[in-house]
Amino acid sequence: MKRALRTAWILAGLAAFVLAGCLGSAPPVEQYLRVEPAASPCGKTPAVPGRAEHGVVAFKELRALDNLDRPAVLFADGSVLAPSLRWYWEGTPGSVMTMAVTQAVACLPGVTGVAAYRPRVGHDALMSGEITAFNVQKQGGLRFVAAVRMEVWTRDQMRLVASGEFRTEVPMPGETAADIAAAASTACGDIGRDVAAWMSAENGGVLGQVRAMEEKKP
Repeated sequence: MKRALRTAWILAGLAAFVLAGCLGSAPPVEQYLRVEPAASPCGKTPAVPGRAEHGVVAFKELRALDNLDRPAVLFADGSVLAPSLRWYWEGTPGSVMTMAVTQAVACLPGVTGVAAYRPRVGHDALMSGEITAFNVQKQGGLRFVAAVRMEVWTRDQMRLVASGEFRTEVPMPGETAADIAAAASTACGDIGRDVAAWMSAENGGVLGQVRAMEEKKP
């Protein structure tokens, strides 16, 4: 009887120990990271929605691939992506990258502004695109990777003027929230400048092609 009682007490103690261990492991503290691409130095403001202006570029918010379209910061070790249980973006990858690209394009000479696409509002060209990378990569050195595929259409959306792919990788000194946010901000700024350079009419870019096509119309 004493042996059975002692065994019962031992089992009860083990159960209490295991239960305490399970309850004592607190979940990771969630932290939201803000991506802040470099502010536009040209002082231009976005075009006023609903007002047709010469030099306006219409823009559809960038979409993200299904495996990237989530609020959690994504980590990759090679080609395998895993969401963080601790770090999350304040904005979606689509909204963050859209802001970076539209700010840069709005500063181009001859561009009055960039406005969200509306079918009945006049514009010179329509930009759209897809985010194909937005994650921390561990393999081959810790870095933040961002990539987009852009398309530019004529104002009536009947002809694709040009498409291009843009990618950047920003080294990270460590794996902290500040490191991730800073690298992502730099990556978005780099992508924005690259897209703007591609669009620049002064450099024979896509906007120049759009205007040449419009001038040839009867």
